[in-house]
Amino acid sequence: MNRRLLLMVGAVAFFAILVLVWYFFYAKPAIAPSLSETNNPLSGRILPTRFQFLTWGQDDVSSSTTIVSDPLQAPLVQVWNKPATGQTFITQEVLKEVLATTTQGTSTIEIKRTVRATSTVLIFVDKITGYIYGYPLETGFPFQITNTVIPGVHDAYFFEGGKKVIMRYIDQERNVVTALIATVPEVKPDDVALPLINTSYLSSLVTSIAINGRKDRASYVVNTNNGSSIYTISSSGTVLVDSSPFKEWVLSYGGESLFVTSKPSAYVLGVTAKIPSFNLQTSERTGLMTNPNSAGELLNSMWASNGLTLFITRDNNDIVLPIKTLASKCSWGKDDLLLCAVPRSIPKSKEGLPDDWFQGRVSFADDIYFVDKNTGETFTLYTFSKDDGIFDITNISIIETNDIFSFTRKQDGTLWLVNTNKIVSE
Repeated sequence: MNRRLLLMVGAVAFFAILVLVWYFFYAKPAIAPSLSETNNPLSGRILPTRFQFLTWGQDDVSSSTTIVSDPLQAPLVQVWNKPATGQTFITQEVLKEVLATTTQGTSTIEIKRTVRATSTVLIFVDKITGYIYGYPLETGFPFQITNTVIPGVHDAYFFEGGKKVIMRYIDQERNVVTALIATVPEVKPDDVALPLINTSYLSSLVTSIAINGRKDRASYVVNTNNGSSIYTISSSGTVLVDSSPFKEWVLSYGGESLFVTSKPSAYVLGVTAKIPSFNLQTSERTGLMTNPNSAGELLNSMWASNGLTLFITRDNNDIVLPIKTLASKCSWGKDDLLLCAVPRSIPKSKEGLPDDWFQGRVSFADDIYFVDKNTGETFTLYTFSKDDGIFDITNISIIETNDIFSFTRKQDGTLWLVNTNKIVSE
């Protein structure tokens, strides 16, 4: 009996060994019925993170975008069709293939050479996901730089040549605005997106952030029990700059000079002071908003009895400009170039500006103007057509050469770019 059982066990083991030998050495892999089909109904192919905007709607990983084959040939280009923030132009070193000629004997032939060059990239943050993207001006094809998910980004600020970023976002669990600072990984257009590096958190009570003209340091305001404190972050670390018993400060940089303005409201007499020491620059202006330039001149807007007024404070004198817009809808470029988005008309405001504009009760239809800060003369730069649509413009960012600028459309937060070279040539 035991002998029969032993023979049966041996036979089963021998059969199992034959099956294993056949499976590993003689069996052929399954072949799809055709080149266009697969035996696997759930494909295991995963797109690299930076291309996942192509599958928007399937996995909700990233944002879709408008792809432009040659963006610099159009005066108006949509860079990102979802809410974006923090856009700024940076310069990156890249390797490029160029054609060169060489002479061999009596023949001249073309050869390809790889050279070091610079590429101008518009970097920005997708507010829905918190991903950082780059938009090379040479190609117009956005690429994903980071894959760290930070949902509900409120605003973002890049400095140190785009290598550092501060983001403020809504902490859903605590229902507060939280600020983080991180290092941005170095990612080229053909690379895979990477996580943020060296992420740390600032106080959750950060109320305002500003970047200096050289973009090598950031300053921020923190609410305290005794008022507020202002800190500056640079490569040397974080330092306390000044403190105040007042909480509602809005920071702004004019070149390397730091200014604070009281939070603007049509019901409050606002002031602007220079930091440190809170040296008063202008005061007793309702709805005061301030946008300083590198020379320390202040572009201001206020809500007066006759409506919205835009003026420049220079050497303690106020120069009223003929256009009516908010100071936050303007931006200073190199050599104090002044660019403003100007409403075609100012709607009647129930409460006043900028309150109604901040709260969405008033929206503008803007066009874009150059402004001569010395004479106040204005020059139409771009008029939006009926096909373009209505644009309420904010967050203008100007390239170093002053000929290209980007902005966000307040109605939906989308990101756009204007090429003034194309406008001039038309």
